[in-house]
Amino acid sequence: MPRPRKHDQDKILDAVERVVARDGVLTIHAVAKEAGVSKATVLYDHSSKRELVEALVARTIKADNAFNDACAAPFGGGLDAPLRGRIEAARQSPPVPGGNPAVLSLVAALMQDAGLRERFRRNQNTLGQQLIAAASHPRAARLAWLALEGLKLQQHLELHDWSDADRQEILDDIEALAVQGIDSVGDTND
Repeated sequence: MPRPRKHDQDKILDAVERVVARDGVLTIHAVAKEAGVSKATVLYDHSSKRELVEALVARTIKADNAFNDACAAPFGGGLDAPLRGRIEAARQSPPVPGGNPAVLSLVAALMQDAGLRERFRRNQNTLGQQLIAAASHPRAARLAWLALEGLKLQQHLELHDWSDADRQEILDDIEALAVQGIDSVGDTND
């Protein structure tokens, strides 16, 4: 009986990211060349480009959730810990100058594929339920989460270029909203 092949899936998925960022399109040939493996090796675990993108989406969701969970750990699992962890994660992950072309290409792929969007939708629905269930002010937490996700989306898509000071002020306001409630956000006369 032949020995099962073992491939470094992270190496292949890293190659997918680099190819998409560099070329704007995904081909099996380009991924294989970038990863330094044969096309057969790429296709061994992923029979199509869609499966490669699906694996990349799954890895991205898993990594993002793990990073946010690690950022929430210092808050000790108390009220508002999950949302405060996500805010802390945003503080630790400032936008990359010049953006991330792989993120833009992934967003484009999601817009074209209902199955891929569904994976993100399920993750976001679960996350939203967890954040609100752990919130001291559920309605304020919902608004804070939406504000945080809106800020991150604008950054990822390079729709607005916030200064570091403005970005930190926005994150502080989002955290105040989450923890102190709707009436806590800055004075409108500032």
